[in-house]
Amino acid sequence: MDRRARAVHAHPFSILTYLYKFLFLLIFPLLRGFLSALQGGLIRWVQGAWLDLLMVALILFLSYQKWNHFRYYFDISGLYYTQGIFLREQIWIPNTRISALSVLHPFWLRPFRIAQLRVDTVARNPKKADLTFYLRFDRAAQVLALRQQSVPTETGGGYAYRPGLQNVIFLSLFTSNSFIGILIASTFISQAGQILGQELSDLLLSVFEALAYRLANDLPHLTVGLIAFHLPPIAAGAALALIGGWMVAFTMSLLQTHGLCTRRTAELLHLQGGVLTKKFYQLQIKEISFIDIRQSLLTRLFRLYSVFLDGIGVGKEQSDIAAVIPFSTRKHAMGQLDRLLPEFQPSPRALKPNAGAIFKFLIEPLWPCILIPLASFLGTRYLPAWAAILQFAGLMLSIPAYWFLGVRLMDFFSSGVSKSQDFFTLRYSSGYYLHTVVIPSDKISLVNIRQSILQRGDNRCDLVVSTRAEGQRKHHIRNIDWDATTELFGALDCWTPKDAGIPNWYERLFALLKIRFLPFLK
Repeated sequence: MDRRARAVHAHPFSILTYLYKFLFLLIFPLLRGFLSALQGGLIRWVQGAWLDLLMVALILFLSYQKWNHFRYYFDISGLYYTQGIFLREQIWIPNTRISALSVLHPFWLRPFRIAQLRVDTVARNPKKADLTFYLRFDRAAQVLALRQQSVPTETGGGYAYRPGLQNVIFLSLFTSNSFIGILIASTFISQAGQILGQELSDLLLSVFEALAYRLANDLPHLTVGLIAFHLPPIAAGAALALIGGWMVAFTMSLLQTHGLCTRRTAELLHLQGGVLTKKFYQLQIKEISFIDIRQSLLTRLFRLYSVFLDGIGVGKEQSDIAAVIPFSTRKHAMGQLDRLLPEFQPSPRALKPNAGAIFKFLIEPLWPCILIPLASFLGTRYLPAWAAILQFAGLMLSIPAYWFLGVRLMDFFSSGVSKSQDFFTLRYSSGYYLHTVVIPSDKISLVNIRQSILQRGDNRCDLVVSTRAEGQRKHHIRNIDWDATTELFGALDCWTPKDAGIPNWYERLFALLKIRFLPFLK
């Protein structure tokens, strides 16, 4: 029996998920209602209501047909599925080409025993999964088992790592973003008002306002060094919003990563975790673009490390698990990395910035550190009525500015490049994080070695390495040796302008500008 005959339907719940694809048809009832209101008022609209009902029935019919025409079959060799109402498609994806297979169990579907299956390959849109559909729990478990059987496995199922609760809490503490939490909280308040009534939304906002005034009254003054200033209600509200947003983000992050477990078999990395949505991932090792050993300024002071990974099928959604090893000591983190991903081992720095390059690292964060306190001082002097707010704003803006300065200072002492076998190790900072990235050479899509006029005097350059998995990522290392960098990336053994038939004066110009062409650009 062929695969087409064995193909089965997805879960009927999929009919509801297909409705949104045809909601654009509601434009016709809306237009008819608008024209009816202009021409004949309520009576004319009621007389044509059957057209609206007919359009709603059409939307339901098309959603059913889309579900009815989607069938799938999964076996040890791969995934076969058909789709399309008017334009029929038959698609076959071998298991060797499936980069990541994910099964999600949202809490609101678990009582109905419904799971979501997500299939990712390198072929299609990196912003969303190549294929997503719903199926029963038992079928989802069967698909995962068949997927695991399709690739070589080690005896005993390989090595498994389940971090302690304290490690997961550290991960949520140090990676939670207050602004994301504020966005989630504001969306919740807005939706609560729409669903449960405007009174509830007004009540939540009034409680927040009352807390802000209470905070401003209970803490009349803040003292920073030798500066003491009154905390106005608007500043108290901003501080309360940031703290509340961070708590919301921390809670969401903890619920997303609680129960984290990482298991390695010969060719697959298995990830699972989550409370509200239980997530199960199977990722091919060869599809991992790079691993990122990440630190913030605070975790560096505590000597804590976490390991994230970037690859096809990981990070498509905000709730995806990307940390394979939460924050822990260096010995513990490197030991677990050696067991889970022994291929991705960071090598010691071979190239690093010279001592005179410190100004290049600090110039960008130094200006805000000078200008923000200066602006706050001048504003307080010339606008005394706004003194409390301007002082508080200066304090709140100075904290991230000086924090960024500290990160760049750490970056100067730790950044660099090295290579071991076919893996490059890049150390650099991006935003408020310090990164140690280990990249296989075949995952590098572009190497940009650039040199400014000021860097030519001491023969230095900036290195920008681009990788591609779920979108393009750039890794920027500052002020390292030009000759050693070009040699490390194979840019010395390259063709010259003479090889391309370019005149000699162009060759002299290229030599003056120190332009190199990598061998794969021949």
